Amino acid sequence: RYKIMKKEEIREIINDFCNEKGLSKSSFAKMCGVSDGTLSFIENGQWEKVSDEMAQKIKSFIDRKTGGDIYQSTDFVSIFKACDAARNFHLMIGVLADTGVGKTTAVRTYARQKNVFYVSFCKSVKANQFFTDLLRELGVSFEGPLNAKINRVAEELNKKDHPLLIIDEAGKITQPVMLYLQELRDKTSSNCGIILAGMPYFKANLQKFADRQKEGYAEFLRRINLWHNCPGLKPDEVTEICRINGVTDKGKIKEFKTLKRFGDLMNGIYLYKVMNGGL
Repeated sequence: RYKIMKKEEIREIINDFCNEKGLSKSSFAKMCGVSDGTLSFIENGQWEKVSDEMAQKIKSFIDRKTGGDIYQSTDFVSIFKACDAARNFHLMIGVLADTGVGKTTAVRTYARQKNVFYVSFCKSVKANQFFTDLLRELGVSFEGPLNAKINRVAEELNKKDHPLLIIDEAGKITQPVMLYLQELRDKTSSNCGIILAGMPYFKANLQKFADRQKEGYAEFLRRINLWHNCPGLKPDEVTEICRINGVTDKGKIKEFKTLKRFGDLMNGIYLYKVMNGGL
């Protein structure tokens, strides 16, 4: 009964996710890498045909997409505003923040919305695989040469109402992928916004290679309409996060106020609780 209840919960969260994102079940299956048949079994309660591993794969996919309760810091809110601007005015915006500030949490949360698509770049990924991943995020199964994949991504984005493409870890984008992204931008600039979220060195490296006249960098840099910087937590936000997490020691809170990164603060709170028997 425990396993059945867990799988029934999976059915509910699939329905909620698809409703929130405006997805068909077929598109959802393509996005998370399962078959239409598996979703049909889940929809019809045929749990004996759904392995625990497959149910967990689906749940893990949705968990990655949705996250949990989130503290909305000034940076979090400002990233949402940058995403709104990119989406509403079809801009390409670079979002810069140091590691641990919370940019990934913010853009992933924003990507819960309909017609918003999120991918995270990995330096080992070649252009062909990157655009395959983009197509999967769009809920499309497509095989063909790279040029055809770029055209299909552009076609799918141009079909949608105010779509937004979010590319996380943009500072790791390699030159070949950057050149193909420039092509995608040119094909979708009248209908689609793009957010490029990365570390501060992302902009610095683009500028450095543009100054050196390295192929494509100056052109790509010119297409980024504006840059949004995230300075990190404010002292009053640190105080509030400490309160939410049950830290009331004024001396410790004062010490924590020097921290700018959300990740550093949460790690400090965790260690403080461990050392003081609060866990």
